[in-house]
Amino acid sequence: MNLSDLLSEWIKKIEEENPPPANIAAINFGMLVTDKGYMVYLTGAEVYDPDDDDWAGEIDYQPARKIKYLLLPRGFSSGLKWKGVLELVVNSLKEIVEQDPGRILFSGRAVTAGFEDGELSLVKPG
Repeated sequence: MNLSDLLSEWIKKIEEENPPPANIAAINFGMLVTDKGYMVYLTGAEVYDPDDDDWAGEIDYQPARKIKYLLLPRGFSSGLKWKGVLELVVNSLKEIVEQDPGRILFSGRAVTAGFEDGELSLVKPG
């Protein structure tokens, strides 16, 4: 299984179990490093400002804790620094959006990804 497939399955589970309400303007795939490896989590906001990444700190939506986080298997990040892992995640998300732009999570929303307290990468404009 590649990273796009893994992310796609996780997104599908979120869409089925705890989809965002219609008023969510943007989705952010946040990233962090834990002692177990790199982790991706999902949040959403009612406001989106492409010129100010602080919008991502306004958390108006987040899936239930049991499905909010995805630990990336170490095989995907082996030998990569954080920027390489971010690029891998962003490219995988772009691939998912391109394959199915009408998914519940993406439809009519801006989508970004980035590490906590870092600059966000645009995956899909709103």
